[in-house]
Amino acid sequence: MKTILTLLFVVFLALPAGGQIVQKPEWVKQFQEGKGPLDATDYYVGVGSSKTTQDEADARARQEFGLNVEAHVQTVITREIQETEKRLTDEYSSSARVVSDVVFRGISVTERFEDKDDNAFYALIKMQKSVYDTLLVNEIRRDLERKKAENRVREEKRAEELRSLQAELDLKKKEEETRRLEIETERKVYEEFFRQRPPGQVVDARNAEIAKELNTVGMRFGLSPFAIQSGYYILSLSRFEVSAQAYFQEKVLQREQAAIKIQMLEQAGEFYKTSLAFGGLGYGEASSLKALDTTKPKYSFFLTGNVALPNAWYSYASFHVDGRKLSIGIINYPLQRHFKEAISLVLQMDYVWNKDWRNRFGDALMVQGGIRFRASDTFSTSFCYENHESIVCSIEMAI
Repeated sequence: MKTILTLLFVVFLALPAGGQIVQKPEWVKQFQEGKGPLDATDYYVGVGSSKTTQDEADARARQEFGLNVEAHVQTVITREIQETEKRLTDEYSSSARVVSDVVFRGISVTERFEDKDDNAFYALIKMQKSVYDTLLVNEIRRDLERKKAENRVREEKRAEELRSLQAELDLKKKEEETRRLEIETERKVYEEFFRQRPPGQVVDARNAEIAKELNTVGMRFGLSPFAIQSGYYILSLSRFEVSAQAYFQEKVLQREQAAIKIQMLEQAGEFYKTSLAFGGLGYGEASSLKALDTTKPKYSFFLTGNVALPNAWYSYASFHVDGRKLSIGIINYPLQRHFKEAISLVLQMDYVWNKDWRNRFGDALMVQGGIRFRASDTFSTSFCYENHESIVCSIEMAI
């Protein structure tokens, strides 16, 4: 009995403080000797070590495991994609690393060891290649299905956008065709109106049209009492028009002006035909008919335009603005169907901010209107109430 107790006491003394003898694992020995793992043929292995913490050893083991499987992972991914969906090969190759990372996050540390003699921590990650490849292939297939589903959604969305765009284009084309037919129909209704020559002036304000003949002369005189009010001359050359006008009061030259006009738009548009012109003018007061001495002349740019409004009872709207006043007018052919352009009504409203060019009552706002008769393309006459005081007869003749 005493012998047995003595033997047990010797064994107890031989045990370390922890109560058990800890053998250094073979994989730690291999790592310390700088050798690779013995079972690397059938397993993916990663070994990490740290002199500070076990967590750092774990992290290095994962890093080493990832390096060992990286090349093989690329091979498996490429093979699986080519076998399942060749069309996705190029698209999916960019996400191969992502897939391997997804699988890698499910790998845990297989074994840990703390070497107290060496004061170091060790970690081992070990997995059979067949098991890992199965996990990887399953993840690839799931991701491929997600990719294909995303592609289907994108393709369906793109197809729907194309259908919507095509429908929009078809509708726009149909609307344009409908509008074109409407314009064509309206043009036929107003064919005679479009065929006639647009008027060159309203009451006394000229618009953007250029006289067709080389020379045009005109005279305006009051009927009661009879008195010459103004005379003018127009020289037209293609898109240019030069004019001179003299104003009389009691047979004495009172004012005069000269202008040059350049047409930049002529009857543009399919239905609402529009003309625009600009130019410059000089004007001043004259002291007598005998000596055309003037005070300092003034100069101004002007802009003028007119637009056809056939569906507004066969009308033309005009405007003229310069440094003296703004004139807005309308010319209407009430008997277009019967007399065409032979008879027209004219209405003009002026806002005159230059006091020297107001009427003798000093009115800033004036409304003038009357009736015009066109006997031919070269001769016309009109009777209008002007300047808030008299009936004026105007005669214009092209030479």
